Amino acid sequence: MSILLVAKKDFQDAIRSLTLVAVVGAFTAFLAFKTYFEFTMTPMTTTTASDLYQSSANAVAVIGTLLGYKSIVGERESGSLKFLLGMPHTRRDVVLGKFIGRAAVVVVTVIVGFVVVSAHYAVLADSPSLTAYAVLVGKLLVPGVVFVAIALAFSAANRSAMVATWGAIVLAIVFAFAWDTVLNMIESLMLPPDAAIPNWFHLVTRLNPKFFYIDANTLELGNSAPFYLEPWFGGVIVAGWLLIPLGLAYLLFERSDLA
Repeated sequence: MSILLVAKKDFQDAIRSLTLVAVVGAFTAFLAFKTYFEFTMTPMTTTTASDLYQSSANAVAVIGTLLGYKSIVGERESGSLKFLLGMPHTRRDVVLGKFIGRAAVVVVTVIVGFVVVSAHYAVLADSPSLTAYAVLVGKLLVPGVVFVAIALAFSAANRSAMVATWGAIVLAIVFAFAWDTVLNMIESLMLPPDAAIPNWFHLVTRLNPKFFYIDANTLELGNSAPFYLEPWFGGVIVAGWLLIPLGLAYLLFERSDLA
């Protein structure tokens, strides 16, 4: 119950501070522009709802990181963390409650943004698919929630909001942008142009929480694919990205001094 109380307070704080309004507004505006661009500025290709994923996933990753990186260190610097822990809440309650509260902001942001832009998509798309649109939303919720967990762990490990800020910037750059760039460079410079892409390359790609859904079926590898490219392994990757950062966040926060 204490976990839910912390989560409720954190979500309500996001509403009162207009953080939720600002994040939803910014994401919706971005999504509307991106939808218009994809479906009107690329007339030579067949565009589907899935074509919105890459850019939207990057935006959601940044949002999740920005929401999570000051979740604990910000309250530590302001002194409100002592007040929070002075109530009948354990440090585990604070970590999990703040994760749920910030994750809820991400979920609301993504859902509201796509609901608002759905009419835009229905008008612009040649063959709009409600199923494909819903699947896209579901896929985007995963990296958004995961990046909250990763940033929260970084927030719990630092006493300085400045360090946490730069940490958030590095996290966003690495996972949202640099990961793709490095893999593209490896593919173009180190792999033979006519050879099949090795399975280890697909695994490294899939380890980025943005691409957890990639599997043997997506890659059309058939029954010869290794276990780490099977659909169920995507759940293992997501669970790892949630449990490990949250576990580290709790351990680091439990052992830290509030002073």
